[in-house]
Amino acid sequence: MRSSEDVADFGGVMFTVVIGTYNGARTLNMALDALEAQITEFSYEILVINDASTDSTVEIASRPGVRLINLELNQGHGNTLNIGLAESCGRFMAMMDDDCVPDQRWIQQLGIAWNSVGPDVTMIGGLVEPFETDTFNRRYAAFRRPLRHQEALVSESAGFWTRLRYQLSPPDIRSDPRPVYFTVGANMSVRVESAREVGGFSEIPGSGEEESLARPLRSRFGPLTVQLFPLIVMHHNFHPLLRDTFRRSCSYGRASGREWVRDRDIPSLAPLLPCATLVAVLVAVVSPVMSLAVLFLSPYILYRRWFTWLRASGSSEAIVYPYVQAGEDLANNVGFAQGAWRELRLRRHRSSRGSLG
Repeated sequence: MRSSEDVADFGGVMFTVVIGTYNGARTLNMALDALEAQITEFSYEILVINDASTDSTVEIASRPGVRLINLELNQGHGNTLNIGLAESCGRFMAMMDDDCVPDQRWIQQLGIAWNSVGPDVTMIGGLVEPFETDTFNRRYAAFRRPLRHQEALVSESAGFWTRLRYQLSPPDIRSDPRPVYFTVGANMSVRVESAREVGGFSEIPGSGEEESLARPLRSRFGPLTVQLFPLIVMHHNFHPLLRDTFRRSCSYGRASGREWVRDRDIPSLAPLLPCATLVAVLVAVVSPVMSLAVLFLSPYILYRRWFTWLRASGSSEAIVYPYVQAGEDLANNVGFAQGAWRELRLRRHRSSRGSLG
């Protein structure tokens, strides 16, 4: 999919780097410092969308070289991305979170990647690595990689068994550029004209903006339009405490539940823990002691990557990682139920108001 067209010769700004932020003062300064220190031959601008923050975000983002848009009402991350898309002066819009620190050659690698593809490619993303590994939660994030792309194998057309196999045996990390289903919003770039053409990002509260854009892009431009380039690296400043991992999983689940009610697609539930619980209940009929053993050992069997990580890192912490992962899946499923229930109630409320009108 190479193109004779040299993107670097495009007149004006090549990249608009968009950061949507709400009360991100704790990490935003570091993100902006890293952006200003980029080593690259490609032109770029920095655009911060302040989603009605109540901390010192405005003061931090009000610096030379940064274009700041302040919103009066908090309307969610999807809305900030759509504003960034509408306000982008660059040919490509690159996205990162306010708690991310881009590699020093991040813009350079983005430019090289876009120069290597043709107009049929509309989304390019990279990998997200932990910025620090000084706490248990950050080391767990290095193992789990919660912010990652989704391989093309598990696209919108994938069935239940394909998704289950993907969860049981997630693929190893590969270093080759390739088509994927969607990339991570914390390290993603899009062709501005194409993203505007398909209507931009979903503004459903929660997460999943990257998939909401990847789907219409794939429908409009084909399954090869979303590409992953592993040399494009972003460092994420994960929260030091484990509770944030469960909070994030619950938030993802709520967004998935609302989208499921809307689309009636295969639900994005984590089926492994419920399956293990069902097996344990069935075994309890024969032997309660064996049932407890099944519950205790099932995370080690279901989440098998912990053993590979234990051998590679030599860290004894990996022994408890399967239980943390089980907790993540439980939080995701609880969030899914909350999101689906709230969306159903909202629809009933709208329906009742419509019938009364």
